[in-house]
Amino acid sequence: MKLHVLEPGLWSTIQDDPRTAHARSGLPGAGPADPRSFHAARSLVGEASAAVVEIIGLPFTFSCEDRRIVAVTGRDVSLRAAARVPGWTAVHLRAGQTATVLGSPRYAYLAIAGGIALDRVLGSRATYVAAGVGPLPRPLRAGDELPLGVQRGDLGRAGLRLEPQRYDDVVMAVAGPHAQRLPPTALRTFFAEEFTVSPSSDRMGVRLEGPGLAWEGSDVLSCGVVPGAVQVPRGGAPIVLGPDAQTTGGYPVIAVVATAALGRVAQAFPGERLRFVEVTPDRAATDLRAAGAAFATI
Repeated sequence: MKLHVLEPGLWSTIQDDPRTAHARSGLPGAGPADPRSFHAARSLVGEASAAVVEIIGLPFTFSCEDRRIVAVTGRDVSLRAAARVPGWTAVHLRAGQTATVLGSPRYAYLAIAGGIALDRVLGSRATYVAAGVGPLPRPLRAGDELPLGVQRGDLGRAGLRLEPQRYDDVVMAVAGPHAQRLPPTALRTFFAEEFTVSPSSDRMGVRLEGPGLAWEGSDVLSCGVVPGAVQVPRGGAPIVLGPDAQTTGGYPVIAVVATAALGRVAQAFPGERLRFVEVTPDRAATDLRAAGAAFATI
């Protein structure tokens, strides 16, 4: 059985859990820009390890050849089939029924019971377009047909709902490894002032505009970086790294966004303001476990 892509959105790709074993070779992990929405969509359809469609720029219209449970998540999303249903809800689609993902998120996630049955490449089905990595290493096109796995879940899941992720202006982060390499006021400024999301933001990183965090002296020795690391280039405008970012860097890392809050940064619109709040690593880990527990209960 297959999923038929009728209208592909602006930039839609297959995403899966990130690759974790190839950073030392310089290959980004890829995976979802908004991990919480990604995992929620999979949980709603009963597929904890399925590949999903990450959609940038709606609408996205599709159909499935047989009956399927589907779910869409993200910021301000809905699914229109027989009727319009709010996002973060499991929906039963009839065989051949046309459905459209609507709304205005930066990123939306479409999960289908049975999952997208493509082979893993280097341990994941995630798409990294820049290097052509993934079982379908390009954005989706109208007319694409994606194979679907066996639907193991119960069609009775239709109507299950998760509480949508909150998208207020507060972002949790822990102090980074190079905070002391910056001027003494830099860390205080970062956690006290608001920053505005730049239009020059994508899956590689979210650029922030606001109080300058400029610094002098030599670059730090190049070291490994992860999604959520907040680098401060010489101009002083921070960049929150995303899933397609480089795996090493020589700019100071002033902070690291908590994993549970990565989606809040990714879903921020250009011109939107964000405020970073310092938390301990233990608090960040507790919040991540709590989010995972919520998905495991459905």
